[in-house]
Amino acid sequence: MELTGDVEALSIEGKGIRDEGDVVARLGSEVGLSHEEALLYLRLLRDGDIPVSETRKAERILDKGMAIVSGDGKRIIPVHPRLGIANNYRTWREAMVREINERRMRVDKLILELIPVYDSVMEKKTGNRGG
Repeated sequence: MELTGDVEALSIEGKGIRDEGDVVARLGSEVGLSHEEALLYLRLLRDGDIPVSETRKAERILDKGMAIVSGDGKRIIPVHPRLGIANNYRTWREAMVREINERRMRVDKLILELIPVYDSVMEKKTGNRGG
């Protein structure tokens, strides 16, 4: 199945999406889905499920917690957008916080390495001036 077609082909008429192109773009910029993944996610929401045979196409949507495999293992079903996108954001935020904390530890270690160099030079300069 080709997913790169017209966004209007996946129209969810009367269901509150005014500009699907904008929604597809925001699923890319805010959630990190490719254009094809965003179209597939909208299709998943519209249809309620897709065959598990399409798992390869939906892999990132599954990985992001925006869909799950049904209990019988035959279908991929969407998680409610409030939960799925919030879970994706929470996972992204936790990764960013972890990265910030790791970077802070690396910076603190660097600072500890540089302090003796600075102290040594400043000690010599202030020692020479005082004598």
